Amino acid sequence: MADRLDLLLSDYMTGMLQVKINSRERWITREKHEERIGSGGSSSNTAPQERNYLIKEADKELGRLNDQKQTLDELMDVIQGTIAKDIIIARFKHRMSWHNVAIRVCLEESVARKQYISFKNTLRSGLWAETLK
Repeated sequence: MADRLDLLLSDYMTGMLQVKINSRERWITREKHEERIGSGGSSSNTAPQERNYLIKEADKELGRLNDQKQTLDELMDVIQGTIAKDIIIARFKHRMSWHNVAIRVCLEESVARKQYISFKNTLRSGLWAETLK
């Protein structure tokens, strides 16, 4: 059964994490069309670009999603060329079964699973203690 980290890695590898970030940005910065009659409405002296920037910076959900993506980007750069990266790509990007992942990385299935579990434990104990909440 997939846990939060599995789901996050799947979202990252398939591009769904970026879709969630883009969707959240569009949702929180959408224009709300309110009819203003007379001078009763208060006018904002903030430029639309600055307004959008301030809204994005204040949104905790968007910040969490961006932090997750940035950390995974950096992590994938660091583990470049390792078996762990090949396992993650095969499992989550190509949606392979553990049997096929093992064949692809030339390991036994149990060894591939153990390496992935070790990778997840390292991630969870170090980098993701706060991010996964």
